[in-house]
Amino acid sequence: MANFSSNQIRFLLSSLNEVNFDSVFRQLSQFTEFGTAGCILLLQTCLDHYDYVRRDMEDTQHEPILGAVIKHLLGKLNFSTVFSESMRNIEINESFLESFCNRLQLSLLEKIVIGLALSDSENPDARLCGKIFSIARIEELCANPSSLSYHEQIHNIIMFLKQSEGLSKHVDSFMQILSLVQFKDTPPFFLTRLLPDEMNEADFLRNMELLHDSGENDFDAILADIQKEINIGDIVKELGYGCTVDVSGCKEILSLFLPLTDNALSKLLGAIAYSNTGLEDNQNTYLTFRAAHGYNVSELPLLNSWNIDVLIDTVKQLAPQTNWIRVIENLDHEGFFLPCEEAFFFLMSVYKHACKEPFPLHAICGSVWKNTEGQLSFLKYAVSALPEMFTFARSGRQLAYVDAVNYHKHQNEHANNAWLCLDLLDVLCLLAEKGHTSIVRSILDYPLKHCPEVLLLGMAHINTAYNLLQREVSLIVFPMIVKSPAGSGIILQLWHVNPNLVLRGLMDSQNNDADSIIRIVDICQELKILSSVVEIIPSYYSIRLAAFASRKEFLDLEKWLSRNLTTYKDVFFEECLGFLKDAHFGGSQNLSGKSFHQSGAVLSLCVETTATFLKVLKSHTDLVTSRQHSEELERLHISIIDCSQVFT
Repeated sequence: MANFSSNQIRFLLSSLNEVNFDSVFRQLSQFTEFGTAGCILLLQTCLDHYDYVRRDMEDTQHEPILGAVIKHLLGKLNFSTVFSESMRNIEINESFLESFCNRLQLSLLEKIVIGLALSDSENPDARLCGKIFSIARIEELCANPSSLSYHEQIHNIIMFLKQSEGLSKHVDSFMQILSLVQFKDTPPFFLTRLLPDEMNEADFLRNMELLHDSGENDFDAILADIQKEINIGDIVKELGYGCTVDVSGCKEILSLFLPLTDNALSKLLGAIAYSNTGLEDNQNTYLTFRAAHGYNVSELPLLNSWNIDVLIDTVKQLAPQTNWIRVIENLDHEGFFLPCEEAFFFLMSVYKHACKEPFPLHAICGSVWKNTEGQLSFLKYAVSALPEMFTFARSGRQLAYVDAVNYHKHQNEHANNAWLCLDLLDVLCLLAEKGHTSIVRSILDYPLKHCPEVLLLGMAHINTAYNLLQREVSLIVFPMIVKSPAGSGIILQLWHVNPNLVLRGLMDSQNNDADSIIRIVDICQELKILSSVVEIIPSYYSIRLAAFASRKEFLDLEKWLSRNLTTYKDVFFEECLGFLKDAHFGGSQNLSGKSFHQSGAVLSLCVETTATFLKVLKSHTDLVTSRQHSEELERLHISIIDCSQVFT
């Protein structure tokens, strides 16, 4: 069966010419309907047909059909597997990939996807090559971050990866690479996190050379640096809970690390929070330590956690001037991580025992930490904590407009105001764009279910480099708001805060449910923003809104069409033709590529505007430079007349 199918593919490729290109491509595309095996067979046969195994890399002949096949496969769930398996007999290196992609005239976005797909390969050489190729293309993309198209390209890549089931798993990898790649003003580099350990040996050797080059005068400085790396938290954790049996014993241990700096205490705090349970087996270590110093250990009690009272009392004696706010600010250190809710509760209990000042919110949501995993572990439990344990109520940037969405009806007596804190939303958005979208999404599950309007209102205030998380929340929440009876009030607040989010949301709502256009027109008219909306959004959407608005006499369609045709000429003319085709023949697609199905009532309203569209288009054909558009209008007019006669 495989041989027969392979021969079919070869026959189609051999018979290919300019005239039958579309027909051959459609027939080849049918092989992808047979799942992964069919996709691999198709791509492998195409590569064999054009002899890519033995082909000279300097041969720049372009094969449009192969490029079309690969572009068709890009959005498939199994693309990574298909591409890696199909290329297994080809020796892959960076030069080959670059030449291969250029010959197929792939875009920068498609090149990045190719590299990410290869990074899943079972072949370690191909996997490494794919990663390096992706990084190089992203560095190329970042070479001119000030260009107008830069952020649009980033957004397009993210949305392409997210909307393709097989590639969505690469979003975090892409964001991690993007957050680390330096721009053209700084020396280029490769990402050590994605490359194997052997690639980093050069860094180790350079560090050793620096050490050997140090003179005697530098020895004390080097020794001081080594001492700084001694982690009090690790030592105390090694000794176990026995360290906090009594103040005298605890004081003896901590005195070894004098002076107790804010940084040292921060590491101690992180270590004991992480290990507040599970160290019972370390009891003998501490008993041995005490016995070695001549103490009677037979009467010492066995603890199953740290004694907070003893620990804090000891610190207050040894370091009475400790600034606990700065201790919390220093939690951003390597190794800090809260593995469970109990660890978070323990940390907060220690702070409340040590300090009467409110918890410094700026320390955990004022900026992105270097230790992003540690920061996320804190925020994960902080957002759901009881208000007596932790609250965001003292945040300097609080969400306004809460009364309009009845936020408190979604809350109970335990609300800690997390989703009113704009600093929290800001840092979550930034963390998502540094490659942590999965865990940030899990943190947002609660507000998306219980107070989605509040979450979207908060997100409207946040502006980041790529607006990745804001876009995701809007995609989910905005269509819900449009359908809500109270939706117009919320949309008005969003319009005042972030008009672009509203415009994007209105388009997403049409993509999600074409019938929502009737509700959208009513909302825009009620809020007196209809004229602004139809002037700003892309013609595909504005034409449909204007058509429906005209049926309710909210807008003079004839004047509106004439003005836009005079301004945008061929482009707008073509969009109007598309609208007429949709209204009478259906089966169209919106700008996201999804089918645009409309109910009978909506289609009826579209058809009712046909006469106006035809009249205005015919009167403006002299503005159109493309003869093809004028001819298409005539054909379309005839088809519409024929259809109307059939149904009369």
